[in-house]
Amino acid sequence: MKIYLIRHSESIDDIEDCYGGIADFDLSENGIKKVEQYEIENLGIEKIYTSPYKRAYQTAKILNKKINVDLEIIDNIRECNSYGILSGVNKEKAKNIFSYVFNMEEYKNTGYYLGTSFLGGEDINKFDKRVEEGIREIISKSKELNTIAIVTHGGVYRSIYKNIFKVNKKIEEMEDLATTELTYDDGKFEIINKKGILFGETI
Repeated sequence: MKIYLIRHSESIDDIEDCYGGIADFDLSENGIKKVEQYEIENLGIEKIYTSPYKRAYQTAKILNKKINVDLEIIDNIRECNSYGILSGVNKEKAKNIFSYVFNMEEYKNTGYYLGTSFLGGEDINKFDKRVEEGIREIISKSKELNTIAIVTHGGVYRSIYKNIFKVNKKIEEMEDLATTELTYDDGKFEIINKKGILFGETI
């Protein structure tokens, strides 16, 4: 089976410089245009799976206008709640609003590869576990299919690369609509091509 792993397009939190995560922002106008320009027509995709969050679901729906296949929401591939109480808040304002918390030792440095979330956030180990469960669910539902697409988020992408693909480098940056083309056969994933991903240091 061939799989196209696609990150969602630009959302409003990107242009308003807000913390995303669990905050459920719509795609921006520019984000919509980017999806409309994405060439999905000739990839042979038979089904699209998507996160329930608006920025991913809207990306999947716009893509699906071009190919008109089954579209299914998979809750476990929703974004990590890594920002906790910061979710949806402008980053500059957050520095003032939550200055006390930012100065607490345990929250001075948080992030996926550090294995910690901000106050009120999701446990990273539990997040990784649910992402793996989500991917297993998708594989199970796709046994009779040749090609599928998965539309999800940056945090989920990092979790998949680290824990499922066993890539030992950090993903430092991801473009909107970053895409990984891969195959799955008898429990094994093989990356064929990737676009829009910048790797950094070894994990």
